[in-house]
Amino acid sequence: MSRRPRDPSATRSAVLQASFDEFYRNGFQGGSLNRIVDRAELTKGALFHHFPDKAALAIALVDERLFPAMETRWFQPLQETADPVTTLRDLIRGHVARIEKEGPEGFLFHGCPIGNLATEMAPLDDVLRGKLDALYTAWREAISGALRRGQKAGIVHASIDPEAEAVFVVASLTGTATQAKTARDFRIFQLSLKALEGYLETLRNPLK
Repeated sequence: MSRRPRDPSATRSAVLQASFDEFYRNGFQGGSLNRIVDRAELTKGALFHHFPDKAALAIALVDERLFPAMETRWFQPLQETADPVTTLRDLIRGHVARIEKEGPEGFLFHGCPIGNLATEMAPLDDVLRGKLDALYTAWREAISGALRRGQKAGIVHASIDPEAEAVFVVASLTGTATQAKTARDFRIFQLSLKALEGYLETLRNPLK
């Protein structure tokens, strides 16, 4: 097999992408370093030059792939919005549309990559658990911060608890992914998020 020419940045990127694909399909514990280097067209020596072990690879994956993806798709839009309910609705719809475009079969078989890693590894690796917890915390804080600003602007009902709502929204998104994966039924995912959209509308401050 031909191997990639030496380019540290490209090598690291190739390893992370191959690792994401491998861990998403087979889990962290079932993931194979041999398959990762084959997919990335690298040697194990090149992999270990960047990542001393498998755990370091997973941590880098959270820091350098999962967190930036969530920053772009969720955190920034919520930090910039003046209407958090509408933004949350649009983000949920975009999430569903993205899965539909990529093909829901893979999502139904493998589920949510963040939820999968958290469920599998939180009891086994405290450093990785902490990284994943930081990601979930940032997600909740982006939602609660947007809702809190909405309250100050009079858009969101003053009676709600933004932190509680953020926990509920994240739990709904991640939990329904697990249900759909278990049932192999994308309609479960669609129905749950449709219900979540309806619930979000109840957070609006009614017009006087």
